[in-house]
Amino acid sequence: MRTAERNLYRVLSLAVAVALWYMVAADRNPQVERALSVELRARGLAAGLVLVSMPSRVEARVRGPRSAVAELNAEGLEAYVELGQVAEPGEYRVPVRVRTPQGLRLLGVQPEEVVVGVDAVARRQVPVEVVLQGTPAPGAVLGQPSVQPARVTVQGPRSLVQQVQRAWVAVDVTGLRTSLTQSLRVRVEDQNGAELQGVTSQPPNVQVTLPVGEGALVRAVPVVPTIIGRPRPGLSVALLEASPPVVTVRGPQEAVLNVSVLLTDPVDVSAVEGEVRRTVRLRLPPRVRADGGPTVSVRVVVLPTPVSRELEVAVSVRAEAGLEVRLEPGTVRVAVVGPKEAVERLQPDQVEAFVTVPPQSTAGTRLPVRVSVPEGLVVAWVDPPEVSARATRR
Repeated sequence: MRTAERNLYRVLSLAVAVALWYMVAADRNPQVERALSVELRARGLAAGLVLVSMPSRVEARVRGPRSAVAELNAEGLEAYVELGQVAEPGEYRVPVRVRTPQGLRLLGVQPEEVVVGVDAVARRQVPVEVVLQGTPAPGAVLGQPSVQPARVTVQGPRSLVQQVQRAWVAVDVTGLRTSLTQSLRVRVEDQNGAELQGVTSQPPNVQVTLPVGEGALVRAVPVVPTIIGRPRPGLSVALLEASPPVVTVRGPQEAVLNVSVLLTDPVDVSAVEGEVRRTVRLRLPPRVRADGGPTVSVRVVVLPTPVSRELEVAVSVRAEAGLEVRLEPGTVRVAVVGPKEAVERLQPDQVEAFVTVPPQSTAGTRLPVRVSVPEGLVVAWVDPPEVSARATRR
């Protein structure tokens, strides 16, 4: 066999072997098709413009060897629209492009074209509001919150930035007792209170400081003066009073709520006779203060110890001329109280019990008995307090 024929034979044999290999390989790894949902992206959008609407996914159908197709996932395909020619806001219909890995062929994409919305980028500065949520601990008083920075720049599509109504942060004060400082995310809302997606805040977080103090409570409470010692024999405390009798106190809520009365430092009455005044301190609880100062004036009156005496007294009649009055009963018992010496010197004729009979009195009229006693004495009681009067004209 000539050399040329041998070479031709070798080439033909190799070609047949290669064809047979492809036939065997195709039989073992046949061509298959597969459809995948792929995320759609935008490319080339000019600075100053922002994408506001576009389908999020498309369906791409590819063909290739079964092994390659089986290993393929959505991340292995790249679906995109080219927006390099877009120069101003508006809606545009653009074709969808898909890049496939080597060895795979794109059969088609659905949809082949999409409508994208483009808007201009806008920015605004808005103040940051602080919204307090929850209830602090009892007695805690929340101060005025401060925000750093006090204003943020909101950025996004012009149509959305124009809808921005407020930027705010939420501070949870539930059970709060002490001041706090927190870094909080800024929320951007429209006039309906809906958070605007696609609008960002720069910076995205602000620092909020909220001072918390103790609650101050103001309350009026009575003053109760106190004494120590005993007056000398035969004397007793006739009067004990504070001036002012009521004071206004203020302090933390939990401390003031426990104050129902205020006691004073005691006044020693063991050597007192007659009337004295002393300036004494109020016994104020910790963290509670009195508006008028920590002292009050206490007046003490020490007098001879009073005694009582009972007398039977005839009831006299005071009536207009021409009336004859009969009383039933005609006498009453009177208890007189006063200093011992004055009571012991008291004579029955110094005590007058009487009734005043009005002109229109009828039979059986009940009249109150009135009693007069010397100065320095008082009437404790009269028995009976009323008598029956029968009046007749002469």
